[in-house]
Amino acid sequence: MPKPGIKIISEETGSGPEPKKDDRVRVIYDIQLNRGDYLVQDAESVFTLDDREIIAGFRYGLEGMRVGGTRRFRAGPHLCYRELESQKVPKNAVLIFDVKQLDILPPA
Repeated sequence: MPKPGIKIISEETGSGPEPKKDDRVRVIYDIQLNRGDYLVQDAESVFTLDDREIIAGFRYGLEGMRVGGTRRFRAGPHLCYRELESQKVPKNAVLIFDVKQLDILPPA
């Protein structure tokens, strides 16, 4: 069950293991605004699910994913940038994430 503010739009469950909070996950992802503008495309990253440097909406949306799985989910503004505004991200923006979990790596 996703946390409040996370809406899973579609999912293909992977056949690999599910990471623990202190494991590092390797993912490929896109992030776009609710209106369709892409902020990030085909980015690859490695981080832990409890890394506070990663926005909460991204971390919470990955919970329960398995290696090899893909997920598309929407994260509300209270889990993303809230009222912060930048050139690319308007205030209170809803973000949509498309993620593929590639691997789980041991804690650093």
